[in-house]
Amino acid sequence: MKQRVYWVVQAPARGQACVRVGKTSWSLMSYNDTGRRTKRRWKEEEAAQWAIARVQQLWNEWEIQCLVIVSFLLQAFLLFATGFRKRHRSRVLRGLLWLAYLSADSVAVFVLGRLTLQTGDPRHQLTIFWAPFLLLHLGGQETISAFSMEDSALWKRHVLNLLTQSTLAIYVVAKQWRGDRRLLPPMLLIFVCGIGKYAERAWYLRRAGSRAPGSRSIAGHVTGARREFEREVFWYYDKLNCIFVENLQLHFELVLELATRGFQLSLDFLMDVIPAKSLRPETDWNEGLVARIKSSEKRADLVYKLAEVHLSLIYDYLYTKFGGFSGMVLLHCVLLLLRPAMFVLTSIAVSLFVVAQVDQEGTPTHNYYGTDVTISYILLAGAVALEMSSIFMWFKSSYWPYMTISYLKHRDRFRTLRTLLLFTVRLLGRQNIMEWSGMLAQYNMINTCNRENQAGSLEKMARSIGIDRDYTTHVLVSPEVKNVLLDQLLDIATTSGTPQDLDFANFHGQWARNGFDLSSEDEAAGQPRSSGGSAAQDALRISAIQHLDFVSSAILWHFVTEICLLAGDEEVASGISMLRRSSEELSNYIIYLIVKCNVMLGSDGHYVVKVARRDVKLFLGMVVSRREFVQKVRDGDPNVNLKEFPALDRAHRVSSKLFKMNAHDRWRLISLVCVEMICYVAQNCGAGFHAKHLSTGGEFITHVKMLLFIIGLPLRRHTKEQLFPSEEIEERKFLRRSHPWRRG
Repeated sequence: MKQRVYWVVQAPARGQACVRVGKTSWSLMSYNDTGRRTKRRWKEEEAAQWAIARVQQLWNEWEIQCLVIVSFLLQAFLLFATGFRKRHRSRVLRGLLWLAYLSADSVAVFVLGRLTLQTGDPRHQLTIFWAPFLLLHLGGQETISAFSMEDSALWKRHVLNLLTQSTLAIYVVAKQWRGDRRLLPPMLLIFVCGIGKYAERAWYLRRAGSRAPGSRSIAGHVTGARREFEREVFWYYDKLNCIFVENLQLHFELVLELATRGFQLSLDFLMDVIPAKSLRPETDWNEGLVARIKSSEKRADLVYKLAEVHLSLIYDYLYTKFGGFSGMVLLHCVLLLLRPAMFVLTSIAVSLFVVAQVDQEGTPTHNYYGTDVTISYILLAGAVALEMSSIFMWFKSSYWPYMTISYLKHRDRFRTLRTLLLFTVRLLGRQNIMEWSGMLAQYNMINTCNRENQAGSLEKMARSIGIDRDYTTHVLVSPEVKNVLLDQLLDIATTSGTPQDLDFANFHGQWARNGFDLSSEDEAAGQPRSSGGSAAQDALRISAIQHLDFVSSAILWHFVTEICLLAGDEEVASGISMLRRSSEELSNYIIYLIVKCNVMLGSDGHYVVKVARRDVKLFLGMVVSRREFVQKVRDGDPNVNLKEFPALDRAHRVSSKLFKMNAHDRWRLISLVCVEMICYVAQNCGAGFHAKHLSTGGEFITHVKMLLFIIGLPLRRHTKEQLFPSEEIEERKFLRRSHPWRRG
């Protein structure tokens, strides 16, 4: 028998509907609640739409005002924050500066275009007055003309922007301006400042771009450098000799005079424009200089500070508007007067604007919006403040005032000006300020591979899609590293017998061979060789340092250094901790340059690094800790066939020879190899690498390259014979001047 189901719908209570099925009942939504909720939702949507419409209305009315303030704030940020980037390696700072540098131009151009659509509201006429200020903002700040060297190559684009944006600003004012005619003079003054400042920026970009690697102007610079090369070299090293002869130790003003007068020579050397030829053998351009440097107690302080000042001047030349024109006195003085002229013009514009705003009784002459008047005062006062701050920062954060002082040194007419500049510079002295980050990056391949092996699944998954964790650390460049590097360079300069010993074109371990009397000439002379020298010869022979490519040699000696560091406990007490520490830090730094910066890393180098990392990871998988790994490589493991790991096997054989030497000789040999590697990289990594890292806190190898220049090692190198010597080129130029009809 089928069971029937009855559906009963009871009369709802007041305002309530109910459905009952069997013994279960469900209450339907209250009709009154539904109406109230619908009405509330409708009111909320209406309020939201009204709020959006109101915000849109306010934005349309005050959009230009907000963006103009943003443009001014970006300029202030760039002026005061950019100076930190040459002394700090912070990625956050670089990211903020990059964003501000790009946004500053975009905002100014957008607002200038937006002004062309401005309605004819007479109360908003002051917005047209802001057009020349946007040109002033497009001109940028003195502390940054280019964010990177690539920006300098875009100087033609900035010239085009100068023409188009200046025309647009003039069009905006001519079409829209209906305000007080007394505001035209201050507007004209700001126009002059804006166009002049934007043209100045394009000029500085062009000047820096002409020095960029690959520039078409390089050929002209090389020709000019050849012409003045020998005369400038004689003057520079004669002045440096005088500083050490007089035993003035760290006389800061003489160091600054030497750096500023020798700026062109140091710039040519850093950018690889120095002529590829040696000085005449009979010249004594640096006679006794190396010996005098070695005899000075404060040699490291003086030489490294001189390198810092050189690089600070080059940074200003490439990335700021502070850099002057070495050798172009007239142009340098014109640009020197440009900043105070800008300050005077903007100050006059402020005064004229104040006069135009009120009548004789002190009441406003026009019914402008109070907000627009306030913003106008902010822009005018801000322009004056930025110009004043740029002059202050020219003295405070740049060494270029010394260039001006040097120009005025023998000109009696400007004695008062020179005295005033010298007093200001001394008052805001920079003697104790470090001009770069002073950090030495450390990348240990064994530590990195060990930590990657121990990484969790999430980190391994991220690595599989190309997101690698950076295990690089940074340490301050220690006095030990500076002293060891400088002392060994001075030893090499005094003991190198032939120019071939200073050949930087190839890395072949010649400095280590010379340091332990391993040259073939010594063997032919029958000189006795010590046991330490014999062990060093065997170690260098096994390492194949004369035949391996540079990347392979660097990785091999990195492993050797790690193995020798195991004996550190007993060596610290024996007085060789300075050599040990400097060798460790330099070895880690070389691997950082190769692996993380891709320096000297061609296609073969990438393969060598990949295979070396693979072998280290495989070997680490067979041991418990990093220390056990190094011990097994040093002592050998009967359970592991080291020949399956070529780099580790050769490191084992080299270190076994090194342990036959006393600790001092062992670390002296390793440090010599590291120093030669550092100098080789500094000389061959390319001018682009050095120029790029000047704006990111600096790299130690850039200072090493300046160190080589100061000591004069690259100028004594052996070069091949040239088809057209410099003397022949000069003779041809003389013949063309004397006989214009002659060709060839």
